[in-house]
Amino acid sequence: MTKDREAVDLLSVELDGERVRYRVSGSGRPLVLVHGLGGSWRWWSPLLEPLSVRRRLYLVDLPSLRRFGRPKQLGEWLGRWLDAAELEQVDVAGHSLGGLAAAELAAGRPRQVRRLVLVAPAGVPCNRSVIGRAGPLAGALYDIRDSLPMVALDALRAGPRSLAHGVALVSSRDLRKELPAVRAPVLLVWGEGDYLVPHRLSGEWQRALPASSLVLLSCGHVPMLEAPGELARSMIAFLDDEVADDFDDEVRARVVEGVRLSGDDEKPPVR
Repeated sequence: MTKDREAVDLLSVELDGERVRYRVSGSGRPLVLVHGLGGSWRWWSPLLEPLSVRRRLYLVDLPSLRRFGRPKQLGEWLGRWLDAAELEQVDVAGHSLGGLAAAELAAGRPRQVRRLVLVAPAGVPCNRSVIGRAGPLAGALYDIRDSLPMVALDALRAGPRSLAHGVALVSSRDLRKELPAVRAPVLLVWGEGDYLVPHRLSGEWQRALPASSLVLLSCGHVPMLEAPGELARSMIAFLDDEVADDFDDEVRARVVEGVRLSGDDEKPPVR
């Protein structure tokens, strides 16, 4: 493992014959952050300051999706990256397609993933055609319109073939039979206004992961950009040792401010 000369927080490892760079920030127990389709580590930027106070953050960009031709390969790649980066046991948070990869990792390597945060994860099909996703995608882009320059640049870097392969993967991949292998405590986070990966799918995830907890935020598909403070608070409450050991409704209601836990009677904050 070598340090990049440009900055001490930019590291690289050799993986599958290629040099893979990743960002590191903060100190404490390792927390790996995995972005979604067509994204990059930058999508997590609004959360770096609050999370890095309590965790040593590892942000890796997923490779081109054209190389993944069968189920589990994305999670397997993430596992090999953990090995190359010499990370033995980690907390993992993944968004959308990154949530799919994180869930695959936790199911395939249950001893290596200590706690798992899935933010609007892919992995349970919503039975929409590619054309049927166009409207929700437009809505999701509108919700993050202030970040469109970054989003457009990341999509351009990913390339149309990788994006198309990713859409096909998201549309067809079904993790429900694999999820019972997950042994880590799981926090599901969803935006109530998420029409791209609708929060009604959270019920399928909770049926497969009966010990999981669900937090609903007043936002759309990308809480990191739309509601970063609320997302950070819910993640910290779940990941902190003193909370994770007794993560009941009373503790969550006290620690996680500005969010609504599934099943609460209180109305969520107005967007």
